Amino acid sequence: MFLSVAVFVSFSVTSAVGHTEPAADSSYVAAVYEHHLILNPEPHVPLSRAAALQHVQKNLDIYEEQAARAAQQGAQILVFPEDGLHGFNYTRSSISAYLETIPDPQQESWNPCTEPSRYNNTEVLQRLSCMARRHNLYLVANMPDLHKSGMLATR
Repeated sequence: MFLSVAVFVSFSVTSAVGHTEPAADSSYVAAVYEHHLILNPEPHVPLSRAAALQHVQKNLDIYEEQAARAAQQGAQILVFPEDGLHGFNYTRSSISAYLETIPDPQQESWNPCTEPSRYNNTEVLQRLSCMARRHNLYLVANMPDLHKSGMLATR
């Protein structure tokens, strides 16, 4: 079972006299999208990279529509659901076509939208990056990635 939690955070600063005053940018508008995702009907069957991308693109098309709506309503950050791009019930081998390289942001700076050819197999990450850029939003999306060690992780 998956649990989605949305948290709205508002920061304030305490002045020297001890009372609380709002900071200049003390709040933001967040949106959370609950997604009826398009599932892979046979998640245990390995797909080609092209077939996996075709599947994910259907969900990304919906994400794009929702990002536009959220931005029009003043959202600054949009949170998508866990496994909302690819679904669930995959095996270690059947998820492999969905994996992308996601570099550690602590190690290097990279914008997939402006530098799309820097890494192979980053089409989904590139589309999310360009979506965020196009709609002037921060996006939170869950996607599986492959570490250099060959281990699967989700971010």
